[in-house]
Amino acid sequence: MISSLLFFNPTFAVAQNEYFDNMITLKVGRYLEQDFYEVKSDFDGGIYIDIRDFLALTELNQYSRLSIEAGNINLFMAGSLFNDTNERHIQKALKNLKSITIDDRVYLDKQAISELFPLKKVNWLAESYTLEILPDFNLPLDYRVAAQRRKWEIEENKNNQQSARLTDLFMREDRMAVNLGMLKLRYDIDDITNNFENGSENNKGDVEIEYSSQLLYGDLNIRQNLYATGELEYISLKYPYLLKDKTVALGDNFIQGNDILGYDSKIRGISVSENGYTVNRSGRDVTIRGEAPKNAMVEIYQNGKVADYQRIERSEYEFTLKMRSNNDEFRIKVYDRNGVLLEERSVNVMQGRGFLTRGKWDYNFFYGQNPQGDSNAWDDRKYGIAYGLTNNLSYSLDYYDTRDEDTLYRYVKQQAGYRFSNLFIPLVTHLSYYDSLADRSEGYISEWESEIFSHKLSYRYENYSHLLAEDESKDLYQEAEISGDYGRSDYFFRFSNKNYRDRTQNKYDTGLSYDISNSIRMDLDLGRSVIKEADRQANYTGKIAVNYARNDFTYNVEAAYNDGRHARWRYSARLRKRLSRNNKYSYNIEVNYNTNDLFNLTIGFEYKFDVFLKIDYDYKSERDDIHRVGASYETVLNMKKPFMPNNARNPDNSYLEGIVFIDKNGNGKKERGEEPLAGVGVSIGQSQVKTTQEGTFYLSDISPYRSHKLVYDYSDIMLDPTLRVNATQGMVLIPASGKKIAVGLVPLSLIMGSISLPGTDTKISKKFFSYVEIVVTKDGTYYKNIKPEYDGFFVVQDLTPGEYSLTINHLGSENIKLQKEFFDVRVLSGETGGFYEGVDFVVSEIKK
Repeated sequence: MISSLLFFNPTFAVAQNEYFDNMITLKVGRYLEQDFYEVKSDFDGGIYIDIRDFLALTELNQYSRLSIEAGNINLFMAGSLFNDTNERHIQKALKNLKSITIDDRVYLDKQAISELFPLKKVNWLAESYTLEILPDFNLPLDYRVAAQRRKWEIEENKNNQQSARLTDLFMREDRMAVNLGMLKLRYDIDDITNNFENGSENNKGDVEIEYSSQLLYGDLNIRQNLYATGELEYISLKYPYLLKDKTVALGDNFIQGNDILGYDSKIRGISVSENGYTVNRSGRDVTIRGEAPKNAMVEIYQNGKVADYQRIERSEYEFTLKMRSNNDEFRIKVYDRNGVLLEERSVNVMQGRGFLTRGKWDYNFFYGQNPQGDSNAWDDRKYGIAYGLTNNLSYSLDYYDTRDEDTLYRYVKQQAGYRFSNLFIPLVTHLSYYDSLADRSEGYISEWESEIFSHKLSYRYENYSHLLAEDESKDLYQEAEISGDYGRSDYFFRFSNKNYRDRTQNKYDTGLSYDISNSIRMDLDLGRSVIKEADRQANYTGKIAVNYARNDFTYNVEAAYNDGRHARWRYSARLRKRLSRNNKYSYNIEVNYNTNDLFNLTIGFEYKFDVFLKIDYDYKSERDDIHRVGASYETVLNMKKPFMPNNARNPDNSYLEGIVFIDKNGNGKKERGEEPLAGVGVSIGQSQVKTTQEGTFYLSDISPYRSHKLVYDYSDIMLDPTLRVNATQGMVLIPASGKKIAVGLVPLSLIMGSISLPGTDTKISKKFFSYVEIVVTKDGTYYKNIKPEYDGFFVVQDLTPGEYSLTINHLGSENIKLQKEFFDVRVLSGETGGFYEGVDFVVSEIKK
């Protein structure tokens, strides 16, 4: 009991039998907060709230009725308080609620409050003596605040002269018909040792240039091999702003589409699309192709773990993976030669597009030539259009006319997707039909997906004829799968049937995965295959794998068994450390062994001396020249400022230059008499510099089309504490170009004032300050709003020079009368900020 007495502040406690008066901080919903809210307490730490006072404070008494009759408490709440607009009638037996009655007033325990009102949660914070109540309905204050916020947003948008588009990639002030751009010089050699062999004329390496610039208000990129092939490897002129969510490209691109056709996915010509990769799926096999810079590292993640990786030798990557289940998720990460993440994207491997809402449509267009084919004729094309007929029904039509080596693919593909939204269980179906215009080939694909109690069910049916059947090596294919997950583990069971000519194959597969930790995952797969041809053959397969991945380090060990015609075990282990910004070396070791006495060992090591020069060693036991030592050197020149230090690793990256100074008048322009600041740290991400004696800086290697914010460091200079950089929005740059900015440190001032009330009841006074805020406008536009303290005192901080107006915004239901409706304050410019006082609002009357 003594400890309980000490726990409560005796200043607010007045003993009354078993209960005494106490004060807490009460927070209700998102906006309502009142300090020193009066409650009743007992000596066991109980908190009791006057239910009628609670209704008055929250103004629920205007939208509800409370009565206590025959030992029952009855509460009616209006439908306007709820999102579904349905009224609530609540009745509780008072004896079943923890409550007390003092002077004919009913006080409910904090837990009883949650039993009477529809609440999301009630949280008691003993350390701060705060009771948080989160309603499952809308308070009257919520509606008033939302309306006020909408009004301010409308006013702010009216004064904002930016384009109505959320992202305007045209950026008129930066686009140019032509600029000098960025030039990347690169030298690569796979094996230095060959240069020391007598008479060797081979492998002198490759010399390559890559050039990026602005051309005709678009983004130009050219990659040309100067030696030894002389090949034009890539050329494109892209316009990412002409069409919403689409990029118009002249030059090289990947044909967008998720389908089964085996055409070459690269095209050089004209395209309108939204991605730079393509997916081909045949049964469980998924092939993903895309672009990446030469010598980049590309990782593909399957279900959150690294499934494979490639060092890019040309400018493209290609992964072929086997799906474990239909719930597999794939993600691509591209790192440059120094381990810096360039791109990350999720990959859709399912047939067709996703669902479109009613009336929405999507499209893509490709026309040109196959840059890897023998013919230069412009005879490759692909068109696609999709439309949302309803929110649950989408239809798409695609036309393919393209060639892969000697095979002509001229197909029309129709695809429809439907969601059965009114069923007890969710059901989604996709139907695809391929019709060849060059021969009699046809293909049907039907996919069905559902979910029952967290178990996902799927069924797939495929039927092909003629050339399409030969390409897919099947006439008929069926597959049924059930999968799910429980905490750290997931599973699947699958049956498939495949028929091709006189051959039938039935497969039974099951798999289990378990996440031992966030970094370690174990997979166990078992399978049985029965083949019926001239005779009946059956074999069993099994695989167990452990994957470890953390930051730039991955490890994989795998054991697999196949008791086919020649039963054997196969073992493999891979260990790899990838280059990153913070380390100068990488390595990989891969070991493969099977019981047929086949043993392969691969070892790789890379070391980068700096961002320009890198050397690597490669050992492969199955290769004739098992040892190779290679090297690469590359540098990027800013053609407009060739003598400026440039850390760019990619010619598409941009640069930023500017000056940091004391902006006395806050207009954002460097004027005579305004002092530059030397030694200020300026950074964007990992790119950081210090300003020169003239206050200037130059930042390079900035990724385009991303929002960046400058970060400043003043730790090395003496600076007046009232000086701050004026708040700026995120900065977006276009490729291979720069921007000049002026960074002014503005002297920030503050305004102090108060709100005084007439002689009123304490509860009315407390409620008033819970519902009032100060609205600040600057130069006629909304600036900010602040809450005063419980005694009416307020401070408006971080004010730059300008004309300010302060008004009171009262969100309560009472009518108030002010002696003066607003105060105007002119914040003056200068080398330091100022203090402005005397903004004192006087409330002369409060009426209900």
